[in-house]
Amino acid sequence: MAGGRRSGENENPYLAARRTWNEHVGSVVSARQTWQLLSILSLLIALAGVGGIIHIGSQAKFVPYVVQVDKLGQALAVAPAERAAPADVRVIEASVASFISDARVVTPDVALQRKAVFRVYSMLAPHDPATARMNEWLNGTEESSPFKRAAKETVSIEIASVLAQTPETWQVDWLETTRDRQGIVKGQPFRMRSLVTIYVVEPTPETSEEQMRNNPLGIYVRDFSWSKQL
Repeated sequence: MAGGRRSGENENPYLAARRTWNEHVGSVVSARQTWQLLSILSLLIALAGVGGIIHIGSQAKFVPYVVQVDKLGQALAVAPAERAAPADVRVIEASVASFISDARVVTPDVALQRKAVFRVYSMLAPHDPATARMNEWLNGTEESSPFKRAAKETVSIEIASVLAQTPETWQVDWLETTRDRQGIVKGQPFRMRSLVTIYVVEPTPETSEEQMRNNPLGIYVRDFSWSKQL
């Protein structure tokens, strides 16, 4: 046999044409698949390059410097601003104590009361359980809402201790005293205890100036509970 034909057999022009056509189509399909593969690889490389450029472009291009000046406004020292250190334990302790005091205090001074409420909410994130609990407390009944209670009484808070139970949860003990609007103590002062779970959020390029002003240390309360001690 030669060329797919028996000896002495004449070549079939139709088979030859079909064979030629199949070879042509096969080469076209193979070439198309090769170009498709190369096109996909080129597209992936281009996307990776664009993504890298976007990532590099999103990085800060400047180095902040701190300039110290004297009373006359003359520069004394210039140095790059270093990354802020993690919040000190004493700072967290003070923030937790302030959170409890601001949440429980009742004062007839409306402006002062509002500042206390604003400080409380500056340590609350919208989707944390602590926010829902605080909404119920501050906007609840006449026995809990400080603005409603202030019409007939005041409440003072004396923090006794703030103790770390875990790296995230703190126990706060305090003495709470209620007085009428004439300043006379209503009942005996009583002790309260709270467990406050916090977390620290470092500032990012997306952190707004308002957030930095309201909560510069990034200390937030995830959850809390309090109860009266017998």
